[in-house]
Amino acid sequence: MEQLAETTKTTIRDHRSRGTFAEGHQFITALSQELRSLTSVAIEIAQLYLVQGRYILAAATCESQPRASDEEGAVLELLQAFIGIGRYSKLKTALQIAQRIGEAWHLTEQNEDPLTEYRVLMVHWYWKIQVVAGEQGLLNDKQTKAAAVSGLAPVLRQTLSEGRLREARFLIYSKAHLLDDTDQAIKELSDFLQYLIDPAFSIERAFTLVDLAGLQLKSKSDTVLAQAAENFKLASDLFTEAGHTFGNIDIDLLQVSADNTISAGERFLAKTKIADRYFEVQQYQNGIRCLALAISPDMIVDTYFEDVVRSLELLDRMINECGSEILRQLSLLHSVCQASLKAPEYGFALKSLESYFQNVPEEISPKFHSYMGVILGSVYSNFGETEKAIEVTKQALEISMSCASYIDQSDAATQVGHHMLSLARKHPEGSKEFLELTSSAVEFLKEWANRDAEHEYVDGEALKCLFIAEWDSDDQQWMKRVKKHIPDSADALARIPVVDLELRLLMRQGRFSESLALSTQLVKQLQTLTDVSPFKKAQSLLNACIQAFVCVQNTFRQEKVLTHEESQSAVELLWTALQFSYDALHLYRQANGVELVVDCTLFVWELTELAVLTTSDNGRHGLLTAFLGEMRQTERLCDSMRQSVLSVAGLQSLMHKRFLVSKKASLKLYSAAVELALKLDDPADAWLWLQKGKARAFADALGADCVLPQRLLDQINRDHTAYELLKEEQNILELLREPSVNHVVASRRLATLRKTMEEHPLLAEAAKLRGQLFNLDLGTEELKQALQATGLSADKVKFVDWYFPALTKTSNIHLFVRRLDGTTYTKQLSLTIDQVKDWIGKTLTYPELATPPLARKMGNQLLKKMNALVEGLLDFTSEGDLLILSPSGALNSVPLHALDVGKEPLIQRNPVVYASSIATLGQCVLRVLPAPHTNDQPQQPHRTKYFAVYEEPNRMSEREQIFEHIKSLPRSFPGTLALGSQVTKSLFLQECAAANWIHYHGHSRYNNKDILKSSLVLSDGTDIFSHNSDTANGDEELLVNTAQADLLDMAEADYDNGSNDEGTFDGDEGIDELLVSELFEATLPRGGVHFTIIACDSGTQDIAPGDEPLGIIPALLYAGATSVLGCQWPIDSRAGRAFSEAFYQEVASTQSRGAINLASALRSTVMRMRKGELGAEFKQAYYWAPFVLHGLWLFPASDGGSLTE
Repeated sequence: MEQLAETTKTTIRDHRSRGTFAEGHQFITALSQELRSLTSVAIEIAQLYLVQGRYILAAATCESQPRASDEEGAVLELLQAFIGIGRYSKLKTALQIAQRIGEAWHLTEQNEDPLTEYRVLMVHWYWKIQVVAGEQGLLNDKQTKAAAVSGLAPVLRQTLSEGRLREARFLIYSKAHLLDDTDQAIKELSDFLQYLIDPAFSIERAFTLVDLAGLQLKSKSDTVLAQAAENFKLASDLFTEAGHTFGNIDIDLLQVSADNTISAGERFLAKTKIADRYFEVQQYQNGIRCLALAISPDMIVDTYFEDVVRSLELLDRMINECGSEILRQLSLLHSVCQASLKAPEYGFALKSLESYFQNVPEEISPKFHSYMGVILGSVYSNFGETEKAIEVTKQALEISMSCASYIDQSDAATQVGHHMLSLARKHPEGSKEFLELTSSAVEFLKEWANRDAEHEYVDGEALKCLFIAEWDSDDQQWMKRVKKHIPDSADALARIPVVDLELRLLMRQGRFSESLALSTQLVKQLQTLTDVSPFKKAQSLLNACIQAFVCVQNTFRQEKVLTHEESQSAVELLWTALQFSYDALHLYRQANGVELVVDCTLFVWELTELAVLTTSDNGRHGLLTAFLGEMRQTERLCDSMRQSVLSVAGLQSLMHKRFLVSKKASLKLYSAAVELALKLDDPADAWLWLQKGKARAFADALGADCVLPQRLLDQINRDHTAYELLKEEQNILELLREPSVNHVVASRRLATLRKTMEEHPLLAEAAKLRGQLFNLDLGTEELKQALQATGLSADKVKFVDWYFPALTKTSNIHLFVRRLDGTTYTKQLSLTIDQVKDWIGKTLTYPELATPPLARKMGNQLLKKMNALVEGLLDFTSEGDLLILSPSGALNSVPLHALDVGKEPLIQRNPVVYASSIATLGQCVLRVLPAPHTNDQPQQPHRTKYFAVYEEPNRMSEREQIFEHIKSLPRSFPGTLALGSQVTKSLFLQECAAANWIHYHGHSRYNNKDILKSSLVLSDGTDIFSHNSDTANGDEELLVNTAQADLLDMAEADYDNGSNDEGTFDGDEGIDELLVSELFEATLPRGGVHFTIIACDSGTQDIAPGDEPLGIIPALLYAGATSVLGCQWPIDSRAGRAFSEAFYQEVASTQSRGAINLASALRSTVMRMRKGELGAEFKQAYYWAPFVLHGLWLFPASDGGSLTE
C-alpha cells in the first residue's frame, strides 16, 4: 500500500505540474476509497484542485479526512485553512489555525532537524496564509511580507543544498514575489535558473523563466525588455516540448497586460480570448483571475458592451461552479466599480452592493469590507444621497480601523472628507450650514493629511491637501505640500488635479486670462499623450471651455466701448469655447457619467444661446437643430440611468427613481429642451419634451407590472422566437428580484437580451407599451377601443398641459393642447408660476378650524383669479371634448376643472380627468383591456364593496347618518357593505384583492412631512360603541338649520390644512391606519379597478420636482387601480354624502356599451351641486370643486373589469 500511495502521489503531482487537470481528475475519481482516505494522498489531491481553482472539490477532499497530530495532519489542516479562505472567505479562522500550528511546530524558528517533505509544505502554507492575511488587512502587509521572506529563506537554502528543486521552485516563486526590490527578485530568479539545468526540471525552468520575464517587463530599458522577450521564447519552447497545457497561456497574458501599443478595449478583448483558452484546459483559477481583471476603467465599455456582458456572465458562472466566495467578492467589487462609473448601471451597482454589504460573510476581510463601503458611498453620491454616502463611508472607515493597513484607513478617510464637502455644497455658500460643514470637513482632512505625512503615504497626503487648499486658500502651506509631491515638472497627466485647483483659485481672484492660458496649455499637453482616459480629457476641455466663456463675459461686461477687433476676438473665443464644450460632451458620453454629461449639455446650451446671437437666421436654425440632436442623446443616457434602478416593481425602486428625476440638472435639461423646441417654432416637439420630463419614475413603476394586450400576447404566443425571448426576459427579471444575485451581471445580460428583443416587431411593440411614451401620434388599438366604449371619437380627446421653466418664478406659463393626431397648440398665458403659488398660499392655506377662503361668500370670486390658467381652451378645444389634464408642479394644487372657460366652469363645458403624465394614462388604458382567460379562473362580473369608518364616540349622530347613507348606495349601484369595526386593515386589503369597485367614506390623514405615512383611517376591530350607547350626541345641534349664513361654522368635519402632520381627531381609540406605503404593496385584481375615496385630503398629493406624484391616489394607481376619485382638500362630511348619492345615480345612468363614463358622471354630479340641486349650501366652489378623477375616464362595467371587444 505504501508503494502504491507513493506512485499515486507522483502521478497526481505530475498532472498538477503539467496542467493536465482533466486527466488528473479522471485519475483521482478512479482511485479506491482506501487510497483517497490516506492523508498524504488527500494532500496531493487537494493541491491539484486548488491550483486548478476547483474550491468545492479541494475543500471536500480536506473535510473528508480525519484529523491527525503528525506532520501530514498539520499540513492537511493548514492546506484546508488556506482553501477555506477562497471557498468560504474564512480568513480569521485560517490565520488562527496558522498561528496555532506555527507555534506548535516552531515554523518561524531555525530548525536543525531534517527537513522533511511535509515540513517544507507546512512552512509554505503557513506563510501563504500569513501573506494573504496581510494583504487583506488582518496583519501589517509590509511587515508580514518581510517576515515571510526571512522565514522562507532558510528553508529555500536547505532545499537547494539538498537538490530538492521542485520544492525549491514554489518557495522561490513565493519569495521573489514578496520582495520590494525588483532587481533583487530578478537576481534570485536568475541564480535559481542555474540549478535547473537537468531536463528533468524543464517545467520548473520554464515557469522560472516566465517569472523572470514578468519582472523584466516592468523595466523601461530596451536591453532588459529584449531579455524578457528572449526568456518568454525559451519558456514557450520548454512548455511546448513538455506538453504543458497553460504555460504558454500565462506568457500571452503577461505580454498582453504589458503591451502599451494597444488600447484598453483591445487589451480587454485579448484577455477574454486568453480566459477562454484557460477554461478550455480547465485552468479555472487563472481564467477567473484573467477575466475578473480584464475590464479596465480606461476602456469605453459601450463599444464592447456585448463582449463585456458575455465575459461577466461567464465569470459569474465559473465562480459559482468552482465555489469561491473570495473570488465572488473580487468579481463583485470589479463589476460594481465599473458600474459605479457607468451611469446606466448606477441602480444595479446600488442593488448589488447594498444587498451584499448588509449581509457579508462573517469572516470577510476588513480590506474588502471597507472597500465595499467606500464604493457604496460613491454609488450613493452618484444618486445625490450625500448623507447616506457619508454614513456608509464612515462605516467603511470604522471597519478599516480594524485593518492593519494604514493606506486602507487613509483612503476611507479621504472619501469621508470628500462626501462631507459635497454635503456642504448643497447649502448656499456663506450660510451657517455651509460654513459649519466646510469647517468640519477641512479639519477632518487636515488631521488625516498630517497622519499621512507621519506614515509617509504620499498619494493620500497629496489628495487631502488638494481638498484642503481649495477650501482654505488663505493658508498656502497646503498648496506647498501638494507641489512637494506633484511638482510643476511632473507630467501633464499627474498634474491634472493640481491644475484643476489652480484654475479655481485663479478664477476666485479674477485672473481670467491666466486661468485661460493654463487650462489651454493642459489641453494641448494631454493631446500629445496616448494613455489619457476620455474622462480626464473631457475634464480638461470643459475647464478650458469655462475659462474661455468667463473671459468672453468679462470682455463684454467692461464699461468701455469695445473696438471691432476686441469684439471680433471675443466672438472667436466664444466659438472656441463652444467647440471645446462639444468635444468635452462627446468624451463625457464615452465615460458614461450621467451627471457630468447633463451638466456639460446644459453648459453647451448656455453657450449656444449666446452663439446664435452672432449668426444669421439660417445659421441660428442650424445651430439650434444640431444642439437638439445632442439633447436627445443626453436624454437617452438619463433614461438609461433611471431605468437601471431595478426594472421590477417595488416602492424602494420608485423612491430612488423619484430622486433621480428630481435633480436640478435633470429638470433644467427637460426645461431647456422645451425652450429649444419653442425657439424652433415646434410646439409638438416642445410638448413631447414636456411629457418626457413628467412623472417618469412613476410611469416606469407602472410599466414594470404592465399587462400586455391580449391580441399582442396571442401573437407572441404563436411566434416561437418572440415567446422564448419574452420568457427569458421574465426569468432575468425574476433573478433581479433576488437579493444575493450580482445585479450588474444580470442587468447587462438583460440589456443585451432587450437589444435582441427590439429587433423583433412584436416585442418592440411590447417594450413601447411597457416603458415608453404613449404613442399619441398614431394612436393605438387599445386607446381606440377605450374611446369607442364611451362613444368618443379620436378628435374629441385633447391633452392639456402647462409649462413653466424649471427653477424660475418670473417667466409666464405656457398652455399646451395636444390632439390625438399630434397637432399641438400652445399659448403663453398672462400668469407666472410665482403668482399661482402666491394664490395657493392665500387661498388654500389657512389656520386649523378657520373658515377656508373658498368656502366664504367671495370664494367663487377668489377662484376666478386663476381663470387665466385655462386661457386658450376656448380656442383649442370644443364643448364636450374629453380633456385630460396633466398639470405641472404647483398647478396640481389648483382646481383647474373649476376655473371658468368663457362664462362657465371647465367641468361644466367638458368632462375632465387628471393624469400625472400621458405615459401613466397609457398604462391605465392597457389594464382595462380584455385579460387572458384561463379554464381554472373564468372571468367574473365586477364586484363592488362599500366601506364606511367613522369611529368617533362623540359624533354618534354623524356616524349613524354616514352608515345609513352607505346602506342606500347599493340601491343605485349594487354592492356589499362593511361598516365601522368590521373595516379592519386585513378585511380592507382582502376585499381590495377581489373587488373591482371600492367606495370608502371616512377619514384620511395627510402627513406633509412624510407622505408615505399619510393614511386611510380604518378600525382595529374593536367595537368601541358597545359601551357608549348612552353617549350624548355632542354635535346633534349641527344638524339643524342647514341654511345658516356660514356653513363651515356648523360643519362636522375637521378642516385640517396639513399643519397637524398626524391629522389627529378625537382620540385614536379603536382605529388603525392603512399607510400610503402599505397601499403601494396592495394586491388588486387585473382589469379595471375603481376607487372612490370620500375623505379629507384623499386627493392631495406630494408632487416632487419632475412632477413625480406621491399620495393615496398614486399609491392606488401603482397597485393596479385604473381610476381613483378623491378629494383635493378637506371636505364637509355632508357634502361628501350628497356627492356620493348623486354620483352613483349618475353612474347607474351613464353605463353604455359595457362601460361607465366616470368623467361624465362626475361632471353631472358636480354641476348639480353647483346649481344647488343637492342643497343650496353646496353652491360655493369649496364644496363641489374638491372632487377630482385621476386615471381613466371610464370603468369597464362587465367581463370582470375588462373592456369587451
